[in-house]
Amino acid sequence: MEIHQLRHMLAAAEHTSYAQAAKSCFTSRQNIAHSIKALESELGIVLFERRGNEMLLTPAGRQLASEAGEIVARVDGLHVAFANSGVSDVVLNLAVSTNLFAGIPPSTDEFIAQHADRLRIAEASCADCYRFVCSGKADVAVIMCMERKFSECDVLEIGESVSFALMSSSSPLACKEGLAAVDLKDHKLLLMSEPAFQYEPLFAQLDALGFDRANVSVIPSTSSMIHVVKRRGGTGIVSDKFSVAPPEGFCAIPLSDSRLNWRFYILFKKSAPGFPAVAKFAQGVRGTF
Repeated sequence: MEIHQLRHMLAAAEHTSYAQAAKSCFTSRQNIAHSIKALESELGIVLFERRGNEMLLTPAGRQLASEAGEIVARVDGLHVAFANSGVSDVVLNLAVSTNLFAGIPPSTDEFIAQHADRLRIAEASCADCYRFVCSGKADVAVIMCMERKFSECDVLEIGESVSFALMSSSSPLACKEGLAAVDLKDHKLLLMSEPAFQYEPLFAQLDALGFDRANVSVIPSTSSMIHVVKRRGGTGIVSDKFSVAPPEGFCAIPLSDSRLNWRFYILFKKSAPGFPAVAKFAQGVRGTF
């Protein structure tokens, strides 16, 4: 039994929907279902039953939810307590990817804001954030990118969410329920940073399909991306926040391949002199997901 499984179960209980639980946890519906199935197998009980369009707790599920809520609250309290403990006089150089605040949960945004007095925050591309940590220019980085490896530093994966394609409602793709790389291969793509680093799994698939990289524009601002889609067309790759309330005249379609999900990573070096402070900061951030 793992703490994220309990979080997933509690979210499903609150929203009575695996899909809505996935959005609130910044993960996929499949991950929610997998966590609940794992808990049911381990405990030998049934946690949910379907009634119409809702997933409702069984009596055993309600009992577990009550106890799980207390466990998760205690764990979150420990994360915050230790994140704040003994490092008030340490100022960290924090690098964040340009699109991070458009993708992280509000609780993570709030946590970073609460600790702004001991953070020097620099916003940069994912690749630059990685380089900053490797070179020592940054003590720690929090980035949002598709799955990849980081061979020159230490890494902690803290969350996952579905990625979406943002487009005009008049786009031929707008009628689809989900998109694969093959659906994007003939379209102009609008990205937050250079494709080789942040979007590695997507472009591995697109390159195999013969995609022309001349059809890529880098636009490191969500407001600018919306303007470009509106004026010139194209398809932007964005976070799932756009799926909740797309701008008028736009729609957001999920990328259905889980390999193209957004991953949230904390990058650091255990060998760095300030690592104890970095570790406590990382614990605090992780506790907000």
